[in-house]
Amino acid sequence: MYVKQLSEEEKKALEQRVEKIKELQEKGICFGCYNFSTGNIFPDDGLIIYEDEKVRCQFEKYPRATGQTIIVSKEHYEDISEMPLELGTYILKISNAIIKLHKEILGAEKVYMCTICDGKRNHLHFQLFPRLKGEPRGYGNFVREEGMLVDYHETAELYKQKLKELLL
Repeated sequence: MYVKQLSEEEKKALEQRVEKIKELQEKGICFGCYNFSTGNIFPDDGLIIYEDEKVRCQFEKYPRATGQTIIVSKEHYEDISEMPLELGTYILKISNAIIKLHKEILGAEKVYMCTICDGKRNHLHFQLFPRLKGEPRGYGNFVREEGMLVDYHETAELYKQKLKELLL
């Protein structure tokens, strides 16, 4: 698994995704809930590494970091202030397991976690940003240019298998 620079065609596809999200938000439609019902904003494409009745975890198709992972609540909450404490505890448990795998499988030195639920209509989600050996430290990892995740299917399958073991 690695991240390559976006081609012009891939940049257009990313821009279309961003525009679709903005369009839904302008209409007062939550893009996360919309995606759960249609699957056409964040298609699986083999990127989902864990899913249960509470959350979906998947690699970001257009990551800012190798292994960038999105953890999204299935229940709609606008942001972290609405999240029940029990869900937060559960998400931390899932995050902890994924972070361990980022360190074990990707060799991440650190893994940053954030939630940026912004805009007119949003859906609670968290992002994990692995920082690999030799990469710069700090907040710059959150604003790197997006790339395209490639050759990830084998790694995604490994994560799926190991997460089943870790979360039983």
